[in-house]
Amino acid sequence: NFPRKLKKKMADGSRKLIELKIKAQDDTILHFKVNPSTIMKDIFMSYSSKKQMMNYKVFRFFFDGKRLSSKKTVNELGLKNGDEIDAMIHQDGGGRTRN
Repeated sequence: NFPRKLKKKMADGSRKLIELKIKAQDDTILHFKVNPSTIMKDIFMSYSSKKQMMNYKVFRFFFDGKRLSSKKTVNELGLKNGDEIDAMIHQDGGGRTRN
């Protein structure tokens, strides 16, 4: 189930689609075919939906060790066909407790 915006962009056909992979911490991979002009937020929302999470902000998305902005397009980030994005679940904390 893709968000409507993403479906419309995919159905456009005026641009060549590229395939991106998003790899979760458990090594599962989801594939997405998108236009280079697709905003990353649309992809993140679709990924979260497929992972049955209501909010994409639960995840942090990285490419080559750098966090990806949800406001940029695939093109602006320089992503190419076959690139793999890492998805990590955001966790707060990790510090020691004081008694």
